Amino acid sequence: MDEALLSDDPEAVQKELDGGLQLSEYLNRGTLQHLYNKAFEDATPKQREAYVFNNLVDRCLDQGKYEGHTVLHVLGEVISQDLIQDYEIPNIYDDDNADRPLGFHDLLLWAIATGRVRLSRLFWNLGSDQIVSGLVASMMFKFAAEHLPNDIYHADQRSDLFKLSKEYQELAFFVIKECYRLDKKETSDVLVRQRRDWVHIAPLDAVDMAEDMEVMSHAACQFTLNNIWTGRMASHTPTWKLVAATICPPVLFFLEYVEEEDPAHEHEHELSLWDKVKFYFTAPVTKFMHSVVSHVLLILIFSYMVLFELRPLSKRPVGWAEGLMVFWIAVLGLEEIREMVDKRVLIQTWISNVWNFLDVIIVGLFQISFVVRLCMDRDFEKQNFQIIRILYCLTLIFLCVRIIPMFYLSKNMGPKIVMIRKMVGDVVFFLSVLVVVAVCYGVTRLALTAPKNEFSPGILGKVFLIPYWQLHEQMLDLEEGEGPDLPWYVDFLEAGYMLLVAVMLVELQVGLFEYTIERVQERSETYWSYYRYDMIQEYQDRPLGPGPFLLFGLLWKQWELFTGIPTSSPFRRTFSGKVETKLCELERKAVSNVQMKLEKGVYKLRGSAEHSSPEAGVKLGSLRARMSSMEGEMEAIKSLLQDYSKK
Repeated sequence: MDEALLSDDPEAVQKELDGGLQLSEYLNRGTLQHLYNKAFEDATPKQREAYVFNNLVDRCLDQGKYEGHTVLHVLGEVISQDLIQDYEIPNIYDDDNADRPLGFHDLLLWAIATGRVRLSRLFWNLGSDQIVSGLVASMMFKFAAEHLPNDIYHADQRSDLFKLSKEYQELAFFVIKECYRLDKKETSDVLVRQRRDWVHIAPLDAVDMAEDMEVMSHAACQFTLNNIWTGRMASHTPTWKLVAATICPPVLFFLEYVEEEDPAHEHEHELSLWDKVKFYFTAPVTKFMHSVVSHVLLILIFSYMVLFELRPLSKRPVGWAEGLMVFWIAVLGLEEIREMVDKRVLIQTWISNVWNFLDVIIVGLFQISFVVRLCMDRDFEKQNFQIIRILYCLTLIFLCVRIIPMFYLSKNMGPKIVMIRKMVGDVVFFLSVLVVVAVCYGVTRLALTAPKNEFSPGILGKVFLIPYWQLHEQMLDLEEGEGPDLPWYVDFLEAGYMLLVAVMLVELQVGLFEYTIERVQERSETYWSYYRYDMIQEYQDRPLGPGPFLLFGLLWKQWELFTGIPTSSPFRRTFSGKVETKLCELERKAVSNVQMKLEKGVYKLRGSAEHSSPEAGVKLGSLRARMSSMEGEMEAIKSLLQDYSKK
C-alpha cells in the first residue's frame, strides 16, 4: 500500500482496498507520519520547491516553534493558522487528540500536500463530507499556487494549481447543487451540520473560509442564510411587519413563527407568548433593526451634543448628551472586546477588517478626547478648546461612515457599496500618477517663474496647490512673475500639463470608474450574496439589547460563559442519529449523482483535461491519425535516403 500511495497510482490503491485492506487498521498517526517523511525524502529539488506546506513546517521547526510537538501537529498548525488566517479552527492533528481515528480525508490532505494529484481525486471520491473536503482541497491548491515564486519559471505550475483549485471548488458546488435539487429543506441542514472528521466545521463555514462567492450565491446557501436571518420567524415574513414590530413591540405576537422539528413528537405544540418574545428578540434580523435605529439615534444625539452642548467646562459643565455618549460608546467598546475574544483571533487579524479598525478609532478617539477635555486646565482650555471640538467632529464623521456596512444587507444598495470600495483603488492609482506629474510640473513652473525664491514652508504649498487648482480649472491669484507676460516656454509647459492631466488622466479615471461599475453590476447579486453572510453571522452572535442597553446583553453573555449554560449556533448544528443518517444519505446520493453526471458530460469541470468535450476528442483523434501518417511518411523517406547513400 505504501508503494502504491507514494507512486501516485490510484488504480493500485483501489486494488488494495478492493482486496480487503481495512483503512482503519492500516492508517494511524505513525503510518501517516511515515508517508509524509518518505514523500519529502524522495522528492526532487524541483518537487520540494512546490511542497509549500512542507516548507512552512520546516520554517516553523527552524524557528523553534512548537518545540516538543510532532511534525503532524506542526502541519495542523500551518493548516489552521496559515491556510485559514481569518477563521478560528482547531488543529486537526493536535497531539492532545492523537487517538483520533484517521480516514480518507487525512489521506486527501497528504496527497495535496505532497503533490499526489491523482490520488487526491480518488480520496475525495472515497471519503465522506465531500462538500467540506472539496472546499478545503480548493483552498490548499490555491494557497500552494499563491506561495510559489511569481516568475516565468513557475508560471505553468501556478496555472495548474489554480486549475486544480477551481476543479475542487466546482466539485463541491456540484454536490451542493445536487443536494438542493433532491431536497431543499434537508440541504439547508446539510450545510450547517458539523463534521467531526473536519474538527466540527460545517460546509457553510468552509464556503466562507474559501471566500467562494460563486458557491455562497447558490440558492441552497441563500435559502439557509434566509432561515438563519429570520430565526424562528417565518422566512417569508414581510419587511413591513418586522418594521412595525420594531416600532410597536406588541405586533410581534401577530407574526408567524415556525416550530422546530422534533422527531420525538408527531404533533407540534402551540407557541407560548414567551416563546414568541424570545424568538423575535433573538432573531438576527431583529438585532439588526434595533442596531440601525440605535446607531441613527447615536448620530443624532452626538450631533446635538457637538452643536449645542460642547462648551468649555469653565462656562458649562458636561451635559446629559455628552454623558450619555460617554456611557454609550464605552458599551460599544466592550462589545468590540467581546467580539475579538469570542472569535479568538490575533489582534492584527481582527484589526485587518476595516470596520473593526474603524470601531477602534471611534471608541479610542472619543474616550481620549473626553479625558483630555476633563484634564485641561482653564488657561489651556480657553486657548485650545478648538482642538477638542475638532476631535469630537472627527468622531462624528467616523460614526456616520460606520453606518455604511449596514447597507450590505440591501440587495440594491449592497453592490453599490462594493463599487465604492473598489473605486477607492482606482482613486489611489490616479492620485499616485497625479502626485508625480504635479510635483514635476509644480517644481519646474516655480523654478522658471520665480527663480529668486528663498526656502520657506509656503513654497512647498505652491508646488502642490498651483497644479491642483489648475487641474480644477480654477483661476489663481496672480503673483509677481506670474501673468500674461510669462515666458513662452512656461505657456507651453502649462498647456502640456493641462493636456496630460485635465484631459488624459481624468478621462482615464472616468474610464476606470465605468469599468469597475460594469464589472460589479454584472455580478451584483453574487457580491450581495457573499457579503451578507458576514453581516448575518455578526448579528447572530451579537448580544441582545439596542444602544446602551447592549450592556445587559453583554452581562448575560458573560453569565452564560461563567455558569456553563450551553449555547448553540444555527451556523453549526448537531443532529440526532436518524436525522444525521438521513442527511448523510442525501449527501452520498448527491455525490453519486455528480460522479454519474460527470461521466455522462452533464457536468463539466472547467480546465480539466479529462472532461473535455466530444468534439475536442474527435479533433484530437484526427490529429493523432495525421501525425501517425506523417510519421510513416518520414520513415519511408528515411529508408529511401539510406538506400541512396549505400548506392
